[in-house]
Amino acid sequence: MTAPAQPVGAPAPAAVRASALPAPLAERRPRLRATAVSLTCSALGPLVFLVGVGWTLESGPEPQRPGLWALLLVLDAAVGIAAGALAGFFRGSRTACVALVVAATVSTWALPAGVVGAVRVGARRSVVLESLVVAVAVVGGLGYARLLEHATSPEVDPLPLVVEVLALAAAAALLLLWGRVRATRAALLASLREQASAAERERAALTSGREADVARTRAEERSAIARDMHDTLSHQLSLIAMHAGALASRDDLPPERAREAARTVRDAAADANAVLREVLTALRSTDPAQRLGHHGGAEPLPTSASVDALAARARARGQRVDVVWRGLSAPDLDERSPATAVSLAQVTAELLVNADKHAPGAPVALVLAHEGEDLVLRASNPLVPVPPTALGTGLGLVGVGERARLLGGRSHSGTTPDGRFVVEVVVPWRA
Repeated sequence: MTAPAQPVGAPAPAAVRASALPAPLAERRPRLRATAVSLTCSALGPLVFLVGVGWTLESGPEPQRPGLWALLLVLDAAVGIAAGALAGFFRGSRTACVALVVAATVSTWALPAGVVGAVRVGARRSVVLESLVVAVAVVGGLGYARLLEHATSPEVDPLPLVVEVLALAAAAALLLLWGRVRATRAALLASLREQASAAERERAALTSGREADVARTRAEERSAIARDMHDTLSHQLSLIAMHAGALASRDDLPPERAREAARTVRDAAADANAVLREVLTALRSTDPAQRLGHHGGAEPLPTSASVDALAARARARGQRVDVVWRGLSAPDLDERSPATAVSLAQVTAELLVNADKHAPGAPVALVLAHEGEDLVLRASNPLVPVPPTALGTGLGLVGVGERARLLGGRSHSGTTPDGRFVVEVVVPWRA
């Protein structure tokens, strides 16, 4: 919501403009501005006064009433000096603004201060005050003109009354309109500043929320990897305990059987050590409810065969999926680290969901390849112009990347020149 419009002289726009200044300068700025306005009016007032006196002396004979003429000059200068000194101050006072206009009707010296007062009244955008200023300008101007004519040259015919009234009203109206324009501009600038500030706050909040979502997704992936390894680690430890128990309780085993049992214990311990290292790297969750395993003990952990099973389930839903194994087979993958099969199944599930969500009806090509020292999972599908069938959080690929990173690998995604979207996950080929 934007701030309501404020006229010139109201505190809100000034506060907005001063907010970017250093605190000491922002505090002194109103006083400095008031002083500058007073000095300007005090400097321009004598010039206007001298021009008016010179024009009066040049336009007619000697003043017919020198005493009254001198009194008017003294009054003009006194009022002008006071108005000029006070023009910059009492900015928020309506009475002071109207008083400056009154002073300008009886003093040519006070004309600059009167202009400031009329503009300030216009900035308030009050019809009542503007009508009062126009009336004061017309009545006061006519009265001062008649008094000046009486003191100088009564023989000179004055201008028609209608012309004088229209001229004074037009001058006052122009000054009031100037004030209204300045107030409108100041209110618009204040509104734009507030909108920009609100947009910046919203952008910062969205950025912060996005970063929080990404961090939460990464933490969930780390926790999921640790939970997925729970059953595998328990299985390896059970094998160790069983064969070690057999070796401890049987002293009649042939040497060959004893060596075979020892090799089984050694291999199971090595596998358990590898799984434990991955679990500790993944930073397990501290929630006790999550320590029972991702599947709650009711469902076995995924294996390499789960990749084909996921593809089959996707085909049953109507999604076209092709799985290609290059340089390895499902049994080869099962001989690698247990975390590899689990992670590939989780990543495959996410990639199939992502493709179905953002490219419905498009065929998906899944390639699992053994390339050098790496195991590569590559998913690609053609881009489609239709809108997605479901809204997404945009965090699915973040989770894929975090899972690959925690396994010592990497992932990247993007479009190809032939109009396909490709996601590639690369993890080490671990034994």
